[in-house]
Amino acid sequence: MSLKERLRARAEQHGPIRVGLVGAGQMGTGLMSQMERMVGMRVVACADVLPNRAVAAYAESGVAAESVLALEDNAERAAEAIAAGKRVATTHADWLVTIPNLDLILECTGVPEVGARVCEAAINAGKHTINMNVETDATVGYILAQKAQAKNVIYTLVAGDEPGTIKEMFDFADALGFEIVSIGKGKNNPLNRAANPDTAAAKAKTQRMSPKMLASFEDGTKTMVEMTSIANGTGYAPEVTGAYGPTTTVKDLPNVFIPKADGGIFNAKGAVDYAVGDVAPGVFVIITTDQPKIIADLNYLRLNGNGKYWALYRPYHLANLECPISVARAVLYNEVTLATTQKPVAETIAYAKRDLQPGEKLDALGGYTMYGMIERAEVARADNQVPLGLAVGGVVQKPVKAGQPLRYEDVALDEGQTIVKLRREQEALLK
Repeated sequence: MSLKERLRARAEQHGPIRVGLVGAGQMGTGLMSQMERMVGMRVVACADVLPNRAVAAYAESGVAAESVLALEDNAERAAEAIAAGKRVATTHADWLVTIPNLDLILECTGVPEVGARVCEAAINAGKHTINMNVETDATVGYILAQKAQAKNVIYTLVAGDEPGTIKEMFDFADALGFEIVSIGKGKNNPLNRAANPDTAAAKAKTQRMSPKMLASFEDGTKTMVEMTSIANGTGYAPEVTGAYGPTTTVKDLPNVFIPKADGGIFNAKGAVDYAVGDVAPGVFVIITTDQPKIIADLNYLRLNGNGKYWALYRPYHLANLECPISVARAVLYNEVTLATTQKPVAETIAYAKRDLQPGEKLDALGGYTMYGMIERAEVARADNQVPLGLAVGGVVQKPVKAGQPLRYEDVALDEGQTIVKLRREQEALLK
């Protein structure tokens, strides 16, 4: 039975999968629109901090205006409205996650603290939780996965975003018995560590993006965060601070992302990295085998390779538009797409985007004060470096030069944040 047929069968027996969505921006609205074209799942409750944006997301997705009910009351009222066939729009993510007749919560804000708060609350409410907020996952994904396991619910990142797409390819190669040499992705935007909402504003407007979001792509933060989550979900860490990030082509992937002994960039097998060039928006997994018949067959099949290493390459990822696949997997099969279930091997560390002075408050990802750099977890720990997701909202205590990592002694964290609390729990659990 195909996935579509299983979704149809479930809908006939129990109704469509009822999704609660937090975050109605570009990504949230797009995945809602995709679900409206599908069999067997619907966003029936949507929260966004901006008034009327959830209502607008429903409208853009093709939901009739008379079906949408704006509510600011409570979860009980929302549950009654959903049972009556209405779609709920609200600014209250705090009670949306507790609506009893929701099957799953989908976090889509891109704000580390909001993601931590929503995911923890959803898990505590006994809901399957799908996190498009890789910024949160890179910081506290391990503890969220542990909490979900204790509650017997799913916590997962999504199919379609690069980490989830890489993991699908990783699992494919791993199941077939190939040795996986390295994993990675293409970088979509030219690297500009100084990018900020002002420099990104004009381009962001043409792409209907938030300037902060675009700046987080351009300054490299998004790539670093994505590589951190896939590193922690596979155990494949970066070899150097920030990764190598060579300029290359799809054709040369199996010649570059391999050990130096064979002409590549790595000291050893088992690394994550990224490529600049025509690889974006694709992702890749480099494989090898020593079985002569399999080698002969790979060459016969004309897989991109050099006789010793081959590249499994997917030239696209559909981001939010593929996210419903993870929704279906979680509800129908209790299946995780990607989560950190073992001790994390990587961190995204906060680096000063400009010279920082005591008393300055650190702003959001894609802002004016910080960018992210991937680092091996043991290096970050030994040097007392602050994960980017924790630094947001912190106050600088000592001068930090542009291009330098922030250390715990440099920043007073906002101890009232859920993400800081969860990180403390995670560190205690990992000792």
